[in-house]
Amino acid sequence: MANSVLMVSVTRTSRDAQHPVQPSGSIVRPQQAYWPQHIHDSSRGLGSLESQNSNRNSNAHRPSRNLWKPTFRMFSIFSNKRAIINDNRDGRIVKRQLERYPEGYPRVSAYIDSDSDSVLFRRFGTLHARTLLYKQVELTELEAQLDKLDKEDEGEPGADDNKWRLGHSISLAGGKENEERRDLMKQIDQKLEEYDNLVLREAELRKLSRPSKRMYRNFMDFMYTEHPFSDSDERFVYHEHDFVSLEKHEENWLDELMHRFMNHCKTGILRTIFVSKEDQAKTTDPHIHYYSEDRMGAFIKVIIAVASTALLLIPIYIFLTCSISLQLMATITLIFALIFATAVSVFTTANRQEVFAATAAYCAVLVVFIGNIQQTTKVN
Repeated sequence: MANSVLMVSVTRTSRDAQHPVQPSGSIVRPQQAYWPQHIHDSSRGLGSLESQNSNRNSNAHRPSRNLWKPTFRMFSIFSNKRAIINDNRDGRIVKRQLERYPEGYPRVSAYIDSDSDSVLFRRFGTLHARTLLYKQVELTELEAQLDKLDKEDEGEPGADDNKWRLGHSISLAGGKENEERRDLMKQIDQKLEEYDNLVLREAELRKLSRPSKRMYRNFMDFMYTEHPFSDSDERFVYHEHDFVSLEKHEENWLDELMHRFMNHCKTGILRTIFVSKEDQAKTTDPHIHYYSEDRMGAFIKVIIAVASTALLLIPIYIFLTCSISLQLMATITLIFALIFATAVSVFTTANRQEVFAATAAYCAVLVVFIGNIQQTTKVN
C-alpha cells in the first residue's frame, strides 16, 4: 500500500513537471484534443512490471505488430480529427442565418450574400447610355470650336499673322501665348477623361452576364413576399432586363432543368442528397430553399460523363455484335455524330470551335473503328 501511494505521488510530481501551471491570462492548448491520455495504474506492483518486461522479451522474436501502423495511419486521414476535441471552439463559429439579421436592408443584404444566384444588381444601362450621349455631344461641340479656331488662324492666303499658331505648341517660346486654344484644349482634355472613364466602366459592365429567368424570379419572389422595403425603395426590383449577376454562371440547358426539378422536389431523399447542413442552417423560412451547388454540379458532371460514354460505346457495340453492311455502318455513324454534337451543344457550355473539334474527334474514332472491322473481315 505504501508503494502504491508512493508511486501515485511520484506520478503526479512528474506530471506537474511536464505540464507546469501556466500563469493567469496565458492560452493553454488542450493536449487531450490531439492525442489520447496515458493513464498510469498505480495499483500494479513490481511483479506485474517484471512480468510485462518478460513478455516483451518473449515477443521479441515474433512478427511486430508495428507493421500495421502505416496502414492504420493511411486510413486515419479519412477520420474526423475534430470529433475528439472536447472543448467548444467550433461552437463559437458564427452561423450564417437570415433570421439573425433585422428585417429591412440588413436581411436583404444577408439574403443577397447567402447564395451565388442572388447576387443581382441593376446595371442602369439607360442612364449610362444617356450620360455617354451628353458627354459625346459636349465633346462634339468642343471639337467644332477647335476646328473653327484653326480655320480662323489659318486666315486668307497672304494674311498669315496668326498662322504661326498652327505650327507650334499651345505655349510658344518667346512670350506669345495661344491662350484661347490652350483654354479650349484644357476643356477638351477634361471632357475626354470623363468620357473615357464612362466608356471603360460601361464596357466592364457589359461583360457581366445577365441572370437567368429563374435567378431573377427567385430574387423578385423574395422581395415581393418579404416586402422589406417601402414601395418607393422597392421599384428597382421590377426592371428585369436591367439586372446583372456579379457571379459567373456557366449554366446550360441541363443545369436549368436540374434546378427546375429540384424546385419541385423540396422534400424527400433528393433534398437530403443535394442539401448540406450548411445550406439547411441558412434559414428557417419554409419558403426559402438552398441547395448545394457543388453537389448539383458533381451530379451533372456524372450525367454528362455517362451520356458521352454511352454515345461512344453504343455504336461500337452495334458494329461488333451485328452483321451489317458498310453503308449501314456509315448511316449509324452519321446519326450518332449528330446526336453527339447536339448533346455537346445543349448539355455543356462549349463554344462553336469546341463543338466542332469534339464532333470531329468523335467521328474519327468511329471511322477508324469501322476501318479496323472491315480489315479484320477481309483477313478472315
